[in-house]
Amino acid sequence: MASSVVCTVAVQRIEVITGAGGRRTYSPEEKIRLVGEAHGGRGAVAAVARRYGVCTSLIYRWRRQLESGELSAEAPGFVPVHVLEAAPAGLPSPVMTPSAPETPPVEHRAALVEVVLSNGRVLRVAEDIAPATLRRLVGALDAP
Repeated sequence: MASSVVCTVAVQRIEVITGAGGRRTYSPEEKIRLVGEAHGGRGAVAAVARRYGVCTSLIYRWRRQLESGELSAEAPGFVPVHVLEAAPAGLPSPVMTPSAPETPPVEHRAALVEVVLSNGRVLRVAEDIAPATLRRLVGALDAP
């Protein structure tokens, strides 16, 4: 006698996770890079979070930290600098600071730093500007 046997096998997906578990740590450079990639149109944060396996709330937190100046790259980068012989026309005159009464006043000219932004705008600031303030200015003025 012949018998027919029907065999059904359920196929399940199994994901194998290797390596050490636990929380992943991100360097400040990685955080800044991910926030930069997530800067875009609608759904950009979710797309970057999916691509790198990061929770979207982390990207939003890093964005806030970057805007407040709490998050910054550890090592400063280099940018091209051009030294001018004289201050451009229209800038304030040198500042006179009082000194000891027996010596004449000493003239101090605040050095200016000129930053050319990617959109072509030029930002001139004093050399002793706080880095967090400069980041906020560049962020506000560098928008297209």
